[in-house]
Amino acid sequence: MRAPPPVEFTSALGRAWRAALSLLVGAAVAVPLAWSLPYAAGGRDSGLFEVLGDPLAQAGLALGLAAMACAAFWRAGKRAAMRERTLRWDGQDWLLADDASARPDQRGDAALMLDLGPWMLVRFVPHASGAATWLPLAVAGDRVRWAALRGALWNWRAGRGDARPWR
Repeated sequence: MRAPPPVEFTSALGRAWRAALSLLVGAAVAVPLAWSLPYAAGGRDSGLFEVLGDPLAQAGLALGLAAMACAAFWRAGKRAAMRERTLRWDGQDWLLADDASARPDQRGDAALMLDLGPWMLVRFVPHASGAATWLPLAVAGDRVRWAALRGALWNWRAGRGDARPWR
């Protein structure tokens, strides 16, 4: 069987992905804090306990904390989005290039961990070090290269340095 043809694809967190992660982080931070605040406010005699015991006050507090966490995560995500990574298949080996710096390409193994059609999650493990890099990839309108990348990830058969978790 022939190897899949060479292809390269850039990984960057899109708006929808950043928004979903922001909402998830915001909810994960806000809800436990809002639920625990009435009990951390003091005794039952405290007026603050009664105010924080109100479900509307808890919902407002949760929304405020969620908005702050979402804003912080969105800002961090925008900085991370500027750091795009390019995954290349040269017909023999996988390479990971960092577009933001002048570091040399890293050769390694790529494994398709999740394939949802227009979105994939790929794990890249460099040959030089064992630190894995997770790459969220989205089709973003380039269907020809997307099909070639999916074909390379699905049909690539690795040797001894296989990145798949079921070794």
